Amino acid sequence: MSLSLNLKKIFPIFLIFNNFVCFILSMVISLNIKMNLYPTEEKENLVNLFNFFYPFESILTSEPDSSGVSEMYAEIIGKDALNFIYKQTRKQRTVEAIRHFTLPKINFNTKTCKFLIHKQALSMGKVVLCKTKEESPLGPVYLEFKANKIEDVIEYLFPPTEKGRVLEANFTPEDLD
Repeated sequence: MSLSLNLKKIFPIFLIFNNFVCFILSMVISLNIKMNLYPTEEKENLVNLFNFFYPFESILTSEPDSSGVSEMYAEIIGKDALNFIYKQTRKQRTVEAIRHFTLPKINFNTKTCKFLIHKQALSMGKVVLCKTKEESPLGPVYLEFKANKIEDVIEYLFPPTEKGRVLEANFTPEDLD
């Protein structure tokens, strides 16, 4: 009897906590960044590419495969995931072009948007998209944005333009995160 009484008291608290955690997790924006480290490349150069997006304290690196290629990976969680791409596309005045490129890449089932960036262009601080991985001789930078409202994230990053002017979204990353 006392066991069932305790469960009756604890269960509603658990449900409230569980619903809160699910709500928080559903609102989080994340950016997964992945690139291959080839034997001819210096690891420090690729770490610098990751740092364009965010000052990472740690970047995961896999063991090299049989051809000596390792995979480097990092993830940004929260609104900071949007900063670099947001600023660069406006600085480079490529918002509309990238919008048309990324909109068809939104996957509403997985709530993701994946695209490739040219690794050598990124080394110069530029965001240049690749249609295929072969367009970047040392492999591209793989980007994957995830969010419960992925279409709003892409709308914020790459809003429409009119006569060359960006028509900024009427919400901020704080509204998305």
